[in-house]
Amino acid sequence: MSTTITFEEFTTIDLRVGTIIAVEDFPEARQPAYKLTIDFGVLGIKKTSAQITVLYSKHELQHRQIVAVVNFKRKQIGKFMSECLVIGAVNAKEVLLLHPESKVPNGSIVS
Repeated sequence: MSTTITFEEFTTIDLRVGTIIAVEDFPEARQPAYKLTIDFGVLGIKKTSAQITVLYSKHELQHRQIVAVVNFKRKQIGKFMSECLVIGAVNAKEVLLLHPESKVPNGSIVS
């Protein structure tokens, strides 16, 4: 188990639903990855990279809703700037993306 946090610490994490609007290969990444462009509604468009090439094709990811942390500090990954973190369940080396059961507005809060 990781470090225990307080409820107040948890509330600082901004989890939102967004829709993937573009998917590109990321050949410069150390591990196979995609560059994702995600629409978070009123929060705007954010980009990130994700090591999800094992289970998902670019076509499958297009227009898919996902859950992401949107208040992380931006992170430089090679020549690419990551602006959020897509959330998934890790099973061995595979990542299963978390997503809403039904379509919801982009930018919806996850609590």
